[in-house]
Amino acid sequence: MTNSIVIHRATESEAVALGRINILSFQHHQSWANLAPDMEPIACFPMMHVRTLQLMIRPDTHIFSAVDTSDDQVVGYGRWVIPGEESSIVELSAEGQALVADGEKVKPEGMRWDIFVAFLNKLKGRREVYTTEHDMVLDLLATRPGHGGKGVGTTLLQWGIEYADAHNRRIYLEATVDGCPLYLKHGWRKLEEVVIDYGEFGGKGQQAFTLMMRDPHSSSAS
Repeated sequence: MTNSIVIHRATESEAVALGRINILSFQHHQSWANLAPDMEPIACFPMMHVRTLQLMIRPDTHIFSAVDTSDDQVVGYGRWVIPGEESSIVELSAEGQALVADGEKVKPEGMRWDIFVAFLNKLKGRREVYTTEHDMVLDLLATRPGHGGKGVGTTLLQWGIEYADAHNRRIYLEATVDGCPLYLKHGWRKLEEVVIDYGEFGGKGQQAFTLMMRDPHSSSAS
């Protein structure tokens, strides 16, 4: 079967689709249950659209879209952070700039952004233990529900793997239980398991993440 998945650097016009993929891919996780308690995913779409635009203009952040050429639908989202490689800025339109400037206005009432920030800070603390300024970070890998098993994740990973090997960089990530097998398959190794107790931040439940690292492979390796 021919792989119909292709990737390219994400554009402003794809930010809506990427934001939705982010939510729909992770809405079953405890992190989303605490960030947006008792909310329908659609209520968070405008907020995540703006969040995606904000990330697109970060100079060290490289965002890729995966497109299924059989129907031209965006089906995957990969986000890489490469310290010192500041060449990924997307030039937003006037409309996009206005959305970013008014980002606070699109946060749904009742959203527990405080829990989300505390959760991210806890993972950031462990990230700082394991990474150096030379390491790449796979900050997000998401596949649109219903498109698993089509090579979306693998295709999105390929760009970062090839870049890391060419520049002798390691790649760090924090894997969910769902994602861990894919990363092990592509050369990542486990560093530590971290259990986030959302009760510490005023939320509910727990969620496990596996901290992982991939070492660069020599281009001469078989």
